[in-house]
Amino acid sequence: MLVLAVGCAKEPKVEAPAAPAALTVTDVTGSYTGSTMANGTDSVLSTWTSVAMTNAAGGLEGKLMDAKAPTDSVAFTGVLSADSVIWSSAPFIPAGAPAGTPQMKWIAVGHVSGNTWTGTAVTMIAATDSVTQNSHWTATRTP
Repeated sequence: MLVLAVGCAKEPKVEAPAAPAALTVTDVTGSYTGSTMANGTDSVLSTWTSVAMTNAAGGLEGKLMDAKAPTDSVAFTGVLSADSVIWSSAPFIPAGAPAGTPQMKWIAVGHVSGNTWTGTAVTMIAATDSVTQNSHWTATRTP
């Protein structure tokens, strides 16, 4: 006689990792210095400073100043999305661009770890949303 015994051991419960804490306006507001690099490289396309603040309605807004044109600034707004922030610029003409250059805009997504932000950005022609550049960036909160 052949007896076949099969046992089923219960698999241990595996808890899903906790989601990162959602960002708050306080986590995002402040002054930053940063660099934008071409995707897939560490070649710096621009260095900049920015200031993020809350507006009268409690939303996020700010200004970015490219080191090549520190007297010019690009306005942007932000939206919190869980552990990220999505920044969208107002249309602008790039510093040093020749006459007739179309207005551009960018959308950047960022994540924070301590005082360091990292993210990706897409630059496009404002009137058509045609992408002209994909990039990545890093920034550090300044005191």
